[in-house]
Amino acid sequence: MSTTYKFILDKRRKKPDCIYSLKLRVYHSDGNKEHDLKIALHEKDWDERSQSILKSDSNYKANSYILTNAKAKLERRLLLSSEEEEELTAEALITSLIKQKTKKSTITFLEYSNNLILDMIEAGKAGNAMAYKDAVNSIISFTKDPKIKLEDISYSLLDKYNTSMLAKGVKVNSIAAYLRSVRAIYNKAIKAEIVSENYYPFRKFKIDTEKTPSRKLSIEEMRSIYSLKLFPGTPIWHYRNYFMLSFYLIGVNFADLFTIESDNLVSGRLEYSRDKTGRLYSIGIHEEAKRLLDYYRVQSSNNNHKYVLPLLTVANNSLQKRKNIKLLIHNCNAYLASIAKACGIHKPITTYYARYSWANIAKTLGYSKDIIAEALGHQYGNAVTGIYLDDYDTDIIDKANSVVIASIVNTQQGD
Repeated sequence: MSTTYKFILDKRRKKPDCIYSLKLRVYHSDGNKEHDLKIALHEKDWDERSQSILKSDSNYKANSYILTNAKAKLERRLLLSSEEEEELTAEALITSLIKQKTKKSTITFLEYSNNLILDMIEAGKAGNAMAYKDAVNSIISFTKDPKIKLEDISYSLLDKYNTSMLAKGVKVNSIAAYLRSVRAIYNKAIKAEIVSENYYPFRKFKIDTEKTPSRKLSIEEMRSIYSLKLFPGTPIWHYRNYFMLSFYLIGVNFADLFTIESDNLVSGRLEYSRDKTGRLYSIGIHEEAKRLLDYYRVQSSNNNHKYVLPLLTVANNSLQKRKNIKLLIHNCNAYLASIAKACGIHKPITTYYARYSWANIAKTLGYSKDIIAEALGHQYGNAVTGIYLDDYDTDIIDKANSVVIASIVNTQQGD
């Protein structure tokens, strides 16, 4: 059960002159709890529906300030628990209302962030570690102050940083990614009691985003990529194969594609845990996918390579591994740009297009949002547990994938 709250007039304990105490009531599965806001109101001065104090209250300004401040703290704490996927108890939410002494951090923003990054690397969370590192470097580069403290990262600083990045031509969503990492670092620092939440700048500063451009290809465009004549064994031929393989496997993320091992191929299915989310996937291997996987398994075996696709070298740590994957994806995108040009496709094709194109073609072929969401591993509708589809559902998804693939491939195999 999620933690919720409301404000109530406690009519059980009426004070003189028909005045009641305004209290916070928090609802949670571990039991409901109450907290007295030290606000005394006549019943006529309280609007239960809007949860607000009416202007008829003789002490309206002072009481409204207390209530508004309480709401802000509660919403801030609920947002923090949501971002950190924390199970927030009723007692913990009430504690967030207690006035805390303004506490300044004893270590710098850079020092604290680097400690988090090291912990993530050790935990194998290289993706988050790289995102944090890029964001921290960007902030430090802007401030030109490696000794900046957490409490110095204010609304004003973030606003100036945002304006400066936009002036340099950095995309809105790229800036947003940096700022979300900074926000996550700040949230962790507050939870670790490194800095007081009184300094939290994101209560007022809002992170702007913009709609991501469409990353989908039509059936005809996918057909042109599939049938494009390329010399076998050349880099562009291989990278076209990787793109198609991702498509055949319902848009498997390239970080996961490059790290598939033979043990992940079980009874005609690809079974793996996604690196980014840890979610388990089980995807039927279509004949087109099998053809490519079998080809690369032989190449990998001949070279005693760890992964099915003989590209990624074994790294000393998760961060280096992530950097190697990033470089491979960069190379793939460069070759995809050449492929798009050769096919007369005027779109900035990247590895993301395999996943979005599968979804777009499935929709074009009449499949419902539910089926598409299930195929992509999203929790659309009912929650999913265990391997993300049961046996009945995998049959449906396998059939949908076969129909999607059949819409773009020819009856005769290409190169």
